[in-house]
Amino acid sequence: MRRSRLAQLSHAQLVELAAEACEGSHELKNKADALIAQVAPLPAWCVDILLSPDLLLQLFSSLGLSEHAAAGVCSTWSRAYTRQLRRRRYINPTRRRYIYPTKARLLGYDSTHGQRALCMLPGGVLATAVPEDEGQCAVEFVAARADSDRQALAAYQASSLAGRRFRLLMGLALTNDGLMACSIREPSAAHGATAPPGAVALYKFALDDSMDELATVPALADYGRGFTQIAVHQQTQRTYALGATRDGVGDDGRRHAVIILDSNLQVAAAVEATGGSGTPDALAFNDPIRDVAVHGDQVIVLTSGFHPEGSGLRLLDLDGRFVRTIAARQFRDPRRLTASDGRVFVVDHDEDVNRDFDDDEALFEGHFVRKVLYVIDIQSGDILQSVRFRLAGVVSTVLVDRDEIYIASVHADKIIVLPFAGSDA
Repeated sequence: MRRSRLAQLSHAQLVELAAEACEGSHELKNKADALIAQVAPLPAWCVDILLSPDLLLQLFSSLGLSEHAAAGVCSTWSRAYTRQLRRRRYINPTRRRYIYPTKARLLGYDSTHGQRALCMLPGGVLATAVPEDEGQCAVEFVAARADSDRQALAAYQASSLAGRRFRLLMGLALTNDGLMACSIREPSAAHGATAPPGAVALYKFALDDSMDELATVPALADYGRGFTQIAVHQQTQRTYALGATRDGVGDDGRRHAVIILDSNLQVAAAVEATGGSGTPDALAFNDPIRDVAVHGDQVIVLTSGFHPEGSGLRLLDLDGRFVRTIAARQFRDPRRLTASDGRVFVVDHDEDVNRDFDDDEALFEGHFVRKVLYVIDIQSGDILQSVRFRLAGVVSTVLVDRDEIYIASVHADKIIVLPFAGSDA
């Protein structure tokens, strides 16, 4: 375009042309920025603000993943943006990785083999409960990260616990001096709601090289199926366990409750008691209470659509008194949860999971592949992020450790690991 024709354009038109040209050429944009800096430099106070790490965190507090272009302004803005991502605990699903426990890989995919429980031990060693043939279950120890302590891993692998076999282990949790493991028994018409003699609902193992058994809790008379999930409040060392009877027992049918055990593993109370429906089994298809977690001084109970109040997160105090509900009726078929840094992480079946399947077999297969991980703010109850992923089978456990989220399934031979975005650097 000739200069004479440009001279006839208004100032606004010239600015619009220049802006469009800069958008189409990174080199031209840099030249324009340099010229603007020479002709109209920013005041010193403005530069100090725009390059202040502390003030930039406030400036970026309203930015989300979609505003990632801000990180390309300069190195200072890039560092501030990545710190803000870490501060907001955003999950980066594009950098997922997988862990393959040896037993699950050797046994392969079928209706029983996978990981039923996960727990992070000192040294970055992951303990996982892996079902074996003939109704037995073993605890396997694997390195969770590249920097996991190899000596600690070898010690755990040589411990007495590594050689033990159990009935179905469904939950693992750390105490201040041990590893807790809860167990269930499959339904049996011969036993009804009463546990057979010697049935154990909860084990405690030493948190040292031996990992010897320290204590057991027998199956309760009122909740003879055992415990399906457990969580520990570290300050008081109270244990919160999900107990269930078998189907068709008692005047109100099958019962579910959160069992509170004190630091000596004595039963203190049963709270949140509710009835259930359907046939009970290890996968808990119809269980009204799906999982329990402890965060600060709150107990968080995950309920399904089979609960009288519908799906949601019921918040209790440490004595089991109901406080409030968040994310009420927001889930389709929730499975597991964990809590960390003021957030609850809930794994649910994806909203379109039942589409495009013509027969029961295909429906069953698809029903357990597509998942969604919801990140929920405990204070407000708002869903902050939804992360979709694929993992075969029914999700059995989810945990947060350091900068990553670990999710396991009762059918998959692998554990999916989702990292948080950003950096503290």
